[in-house]
Amino acid sequence: MVQPIREFPLENGLSLRIFDHTRHYFGDFHHVKLELTCEIPILSAHFAESADKEAACRLLGDAVVYRRTVEQMGVPSAEVQSTVERLIGNFTHHALPYLSTPDFSRRFVRAEFERARKRKSRPIGYLPGSHD
Repeated sequence: MVQPIREFPLENGLSLRIFDHTRHYFGDFHHVKLELTCEIPILSAHFAESADKEAACRLLGDAVVYRRTVEQMGVPSAEVQSTVERLIGNFTHHALPYLSTPDFSRRFVRAEFERARKRKSRPIGYLPGSHD
């Protein structure tokens, strides 16, 4: 199991974890790839009706995961660590304020619930963009 290289506790009680999936791919070059995740428990406070929370848990489980990947190809060996730090810095500068808002978990859980309900309601064999 891959261990996080860094963890950021957020002001709203969540934690952002960063996993490094960097790999060597040719000569002196690397593919720097970071996976950023934030697990968000599904809570009653996210929904006006308890039935919606129960339905969300049936479709999604006890939690949903915010997941983003940031990456850069063609990084020389000598620049791997500075590239990792730059990618982390860019993400935390631009996205951490959004992830830290008090309302983020409620909005994200409800959006994931709506996506899951739409996927579930599609007929078997449905292809997006195809209409009869």
